[in-house]
Amino acid sequence: MTESNPYQTPESNLQAPQAVAPSINMEWTIEGVLKEAWELVSGVKASLWGAMLIYIGISIAVSVPFEFLGKDSVMINIIGQIVIGLVTYPLYAAITLMAIKRSVNTPINAFMVFDCFAKTIPIFLLYVLMVLLILLGFVLLIIPGIYLAIAYTAAIPLMVEKNMRIWEALETSRKTITKRWFSVFALYLIMMVIVLVSIIPLGIGLIWSLPFAILLSGVIYRNMFGVEQETM
Repeated sequence: MTESNPYQTPESNLQAPQAVAPSINMEWTIEGVLKEAWELVSGVKASLWGAMLIYIGISIAVSVPFEFLGKDSVMINIIGQIVIGLVTYPLYAAITLMAIKRSVNTPINAFMVFDCFAKTIPIFLLYVLMVLLILLGFVLLIIPGIYLAIAYTAAIPLMVEKNMRIWEALETSRKTITKRWFSVFALYLIMMVIVLVSIIPLGIGLIWSLPFAILLSGVIYRNMFGVEQETM
């Protein structure tokens, strides 16, 4: 018969928490994504519109001086485009990140539009490389350009949400979206038609259609890449 040690430290039955892998759903349907994105619009229109208005206002404020200074100077125009990109691309990246946050029911607000400035240089370089590759694709018989324009849509979100490097983000986006390329293309085509139709009644429909378009990209991203909860 063994005797227990009265001075022994009691052992806990609690187990160390295990990391939960991000949920990926490659079996999503076009109808399901459209329905979910529309349902997510409720309650966040003000936040998304606030972020978009900040983005538009800053874009105009940065662009106007170069419009006057660069009329007769190619160099000033080039510098202007670089400065505008450095300021506005992180804002765009943050809006896409807001859509991803909303897709996993994380609260968002308009001032999250400033959240990606810490990655300004990588975002700028990724965007420039992505545009160059897409333009090269269009030069090569157009079809490669169309393919890359869709295949690279998740590159910037992958950089800001999963901290990927430039080429890693581009290739991860391309390889993953290629698996459902036609479905993603169809979704963005439907989204474009909805936004264009919403302009017809004095643009009033944009109040709902633009947030819907932003959230659509967030739902697509979450389904295809999952979301790292610790980054939320």
